[in-house]
Amino acid sequence: MKKHAHPKVPTPWEVTPRSKKDKGKSHELRNLLVIISLSVLPYFSCLYGDFVFDDAESIVNNSIVNGKDSLIQIFSRDFWGHPIASTHSHKSYRPVTTFTFWLNYQIHGTSTFGYHAFNIICHGIATVLFYKLARELEKKFNNFEISFPAAVLFAVHPVHTEAVANMTGRAELLMTTFSMFALISYLRHSEMNWKFIGFVVLSTFSKEQGIMTIPIAICIDLIICSWSKSKILHSTFLFAALGLLRFSINGFQSAKFTKLDNPAAFLDSRFYRVVNYSYIWLYHIYLLVVPTNLCFDYSMGCISPISSLYDLRVLSPVLISILAINGVKFRNECRVFTFGGLMGALSFLPSSNIFFTVGFSVAERILYLPSSGFCLMCSVVLKKLSSHCKNAELIALTILLLSISKTHKRSGEWNSELSLYSSGLQVCPMNAKIHYNMGKVLGDNGLTKDAVKNYWNAIKLDPSYEQALNNLGNLLEKSGDSKTAESLLVRAVTLRPNFAVAWMNLGISQMNLKKYQDAEKSLKNSLTLRPRSAHCLFNLGVLYQRTNRELLAMSAWRNATKVDPSHTQSWTNLFVVLDHLNQCSEVLELSSEALSSVPNESRVHMQIGSCFAKQNDFEKAEEHILTAIDLHPTSALYHANLGVLFQRMERLAEAETEYRVALMIDSENIIAKKNLRKLENHSFQNSTRP
Repeated sequence: MKKHAHPKVPTPWEVTPRSKKDKGKSHELRNLLVIISLSVLPYFSCLYGDFVFDDAESIVNNSIVNGKDSLIQIFSRDFWGHPIASTHSHKSYRPVTTFTFWLNYQIHGTSTFGYHAFNIICHGIATVLFYKLARELEKKFNNFEISFPAAVLFAVHPVHTEAVANMTGRAELLMTTFSMFALISYLRHSEMNWKFIGFVVLSTFSKEQGIMTIPIAICIDLIICSWSKSKILHSTFLFAALGLLRFSINGFQSAKFTKLDNPAAFLDSRFYRVVNYSYIWLYHIYLLVVPTNLCFDYSMGCISPISSLYDLRVLSPVLISILAINGVKFRNECRVFTFGGLMGALSFLPSSNIFFTVGFSVAERILYLPSSGFCLMCSVVLKKLSSHCKNAELIALTILLLSISKTHKRSGEWNSELSLYSSGLQVCPMNAKIHYNMGKVLGDNGLTKDAVKNYWNAIKLDPSYEQALNNLGNLLEKSGDSKTAESLLVRAVTLRPNFAVAWMNLGISQMNLKKYQDAEKSLKNSLTLRPRSAHCLFNLGVLYQRTNRELLAMSAWRNATKVDPSHTQSWTNLFVVLDHLNQCSEVLELSSEALSSVPNESRVHMQIGSCFAKQNDFEKAEEHILTAIDLHPTSALYHANLGVLFQRMERLAEAETEYRVALMIDSENIIAKKNLRKLENHSFQNSTRP
C-alpha cells in the first residue's frame, strides 16, 4: 500500500523562515522601545528646569531668538547673537541651532518646558540613529552584535547630561543627530552623495564639530569598507571646501579668550602647554570611563596647571601615545574597536587646542559625539568579555543601573542655578568662578550674607578676579559699607582700567562717602568707556543734584532718557526737579514722550498729576493721580496727594477718606495727619456755630 507523504511539522525549536523574519522584526522593535525609553526617562527630572548658566545669553537675551532683531540675522550673527565679524564674537556660527531656539521662543516664550522637551526628544532621536549606525556596522561584520549594548550605553551615559539638561547644549544634540544621518547614508551607499553632503552641512552649522563627519566617513572607507584613491580625494576636497566656508564666515579670525577661560593655553613654555593639553585629553577620557564627579565648569582652579617635572601628570603625553598605539588594530572584529577610537578622537579634535585655542579647559558637552565612538568600543569589550567571563552581563547590568541613577540625579541638578552651582562646589571647591556664580545667584535671591561669603571665597582663590571684586563692592555698597566697597572697586579698575561698570560703581561709593570730586572723575571715566550708559548718566545727575548743580543734573537725566527712554528713575528725578523749580510747563511738554516710554510707571503719573494741579487743571490732575494709585495702591503719599487735590476742589468728604486711607497705610504720614486735623477742626467749628 502506497504511503502518502505528510507535510513535515516543525519541532518547537525549529523556526520557519517567515516566523524567523517576524521574530527579527519583533526583536528590533523591542530594542528600539528599550533604547528610546532609556534615552528619555532619566531626563524627566529636568523637564521643568529654569534657564541656567549660558541659557540667558544664548536664548533669553539673544536678540534674534527673542524677536528684537530679524530672523534673517542668524546668517550674520554668532551663537550668542553678536555680529560674527565683531572682535567680541566667539566665532561660534550655529544658525541651525539658533533657528530651533527661535522656533521654541515663538511657541513657548520663556516657559522652559518646551525647550527641555525638544532637547530630550533630540537625544532620543540621536540615540536611535546611533543604534541604526551600529546596525549598519554589524552588517559589515556578519552580524557581530554590538549595536544594542552600544546604543543603551549612549542613551544613559551620565556625561551627556550637560548636553541634554542644559538648553544651550542643544548644539551638541543637533550636530550629532545630523552627523549620524550622514554616516548612515554613507554606509548604505558607500559614497558621498548629496544627501550625505546636506546632512554634513546641517551638522556643521549646528555646531563646528560637525565638519569632522567627513574624516569619520574616510575612516569608514579605510578601516571597514573598500576604499579608492578617488574617494579619499573627493572627501578631502569636500572637507577643505566646508572648512574654507566656515573660515570665510568667521572672517578668518579666531575668537579671543583669556587665561580665565583656558589657563593651559597661556603658559609660556611650549613643553608644558603640550603636557597640559595631553592631561586635559586624558581627563576627558576619564570622564567617559568614570563619570562620577561631573561639573558644569572646570576652569579657575578646578584643574591646576602642570608646571613641574615632579608632577606625575607630566607623563600624560606618554600615556596618550600608549593608548594610541594599542588602539590601532585591524583584525576582523577589532576593526569596529579601532573605528570607535578614531571616531571619538576625530570628533574631539576641534576641541583639542591643536589647531586653535578653545574657550575652556574641560567640558562635558563636547563629549556628546565622541562618546558614540567610546560606546562602540565598550560594546566590543563587552562582547569579548562575555565569551570569557560568566558574570559579564551582570557587570554590564550593574553599570547600566548606576548610569541611569547618576543621569537622573545629575539632570535634576541642572534644574536651577542654585542646585547647579552647589553641585559644582562639591566637585571643584577651589574653582573661583563657581564661588563667583554662587555669590551672584545668592545675591539675586536676597541672601546677601551668603553671597558676600562666596564672593570673598572667589577673591581669596583668585585675587585678580576683577568681576568678583566689582560684584562684592556693589553688594557691600548696597549694604551700607561704602568704605570697603570703595577699596574693592579701586582694585577692580586698577586690574582692568577699561572696566566701565566698576568705574560707575566706584563713583557711587565715592559719592556716598562725600568724595564728590573723585566720584565725578570715576563716573566720567565710566562714560568715556561706555557713553551710552543711561544708568551712569542717571548717577552723574544724582551727583550734580547733591552738589547743588541742578541744571547739570537735569541735563544728565534728560540725556539718560534719550539713551534709554524707559529709564524710569531719570524721568522721575527730572520731573521732580522741574516741579521744584516751578517749571511745570516743561514737565507737561515732556509728559507725552515720557508716558509713551513708561506708561505704567506710577511715579511719573504722580508727578504729571501734581503739575496739572499746579496749573489748575484739576480734571487731568485727578486722572493721573488715580492712575498712579491704581499702579501702586499701597502708597500713602499718593492717597495723601489725592486728598489734597480733592480738598482744593472742595470735595471734602472724599478728601477726608483719602487722608484716612493714607494713615491706614502709614500712620506717620505728615501731609495726611496735618490736613485731616484741619478738616476735622473745620467740621467741628461749623457744627458749634450758633
